[in-house]
Amino acid sequence: MTAMAATMSRENRGRRIGAGLLLAFRLLSIVVGGYFLSAALTALGAAGLVSLGMDRSEAVVLMSMLGFIIYLLVLIWAFAERRLPRLLAVTLGGTAVGHGLVYWLSMAPPALS
Repeated sequence: MTAMAATMSRENRGRRIGAGLLLAFRLLSIVVGGYFLSAALTALGAAGLVSLGMDRSEAVVLMSMLGFIIYLLVLIWAFAERRLPRLLAVTLGGTAVGHGLVYWLSMAPPALS
């Protein structure tokens, strides 16, 4: 092998490793970030339903069932999203906003029955 071919081989190997690490990070952020985002949205929905007057147990069961659909939709969107920064911004930002709203709703006075 010539020196130029060995250099190109090392460059290609480095690119493949970098692309593989980027793909692994993307998959990790999709699965974990999507889970946390869907958990935040599910908790927000349950807290919202409780604040609207639904019984807490019924709201939790309903949103737990809908949580699977929410997670599926988040995963589909995340795999379709091409830009990693946007994916991270939506999953991390949505999770923070969702849990912040859940905390805010939990501090509100209970709905009148």
